[in-house]
Amino acid sequence: DIEALRSFMLSQGASRRIVNMEWSKFWALNKQQIDKYSARYMAIDASDNVKLTVSNGPEAESHTYASADLHPKDAGMGKRLVRQAKTCLIEKVDAEGLAVGQNIVLMRWGVITITKIHDDGRLEGTYDPEGDIKAAKPKLSWLADVAENTPVVLTEFDNLITKDKLDEGDDFKDFINPNTLAETKVIGDAALRNLKEHDIIQLERRGYVRVDRPYLSE
Repeated sequence: DIEALRSFMLSQGASRRIVNMEWSKFWALNKQQIDKYSARYMAIDASDNVKLTVSNGPEAESHTYASADLHPKDAGMGKRLVRQAKTCLIEKVDAEGLAVGQNIVLMRWGVITITKIHDDGRLEGTYDPEGDIKAAKPKLSWLADVAENTPVVLTEFDNLITKDKLDEGDDFKDFINPNTLAETKVIGDAALRNLKEHDIIQLERRGYVRVDRPYLSE
């Protein structure tokens, strides 16, 4: 964000010295700025996920939706529809450690009580419309397991230099990161198909991303 870069530069003040700064300071300012206008969506790892069957959830064929704010702190950004279905997908890492009888929260839906854990990792649960969202833990991102979900490739770039701040006498070539690019395939909700190039959003519990290439129908 340009405003974040400007704020970072002004915070350093005027100086004739050449100084090396830690990127983390700029990233913190950048996060503060883009958070203000980043709409919220959800996405689940395309391979490392677990199915959760909500016994009293709606059938996929019913096309049931809940309405959620695009931004929890700015209702003026509008709403988005969250697809609900009996079969949901959650992150595999989030399923680890869950126990029968535990109350969890599917974000933008509500409280689910875990009723069964299968040997292969699949979960079963029931939706509790009167559940206490504040008391239930953990709060998980999820997706309805439906055909309309959007395939997404996330590209992440790590720091070029492995050391936070180079000291005097350091040779930067000794700290070059050989692995700076990572790609992850995820499944996103159908609303991601409406995004345009350069839109900045937050994938909840994953982070902020910029759209490099909008969805193209197959």
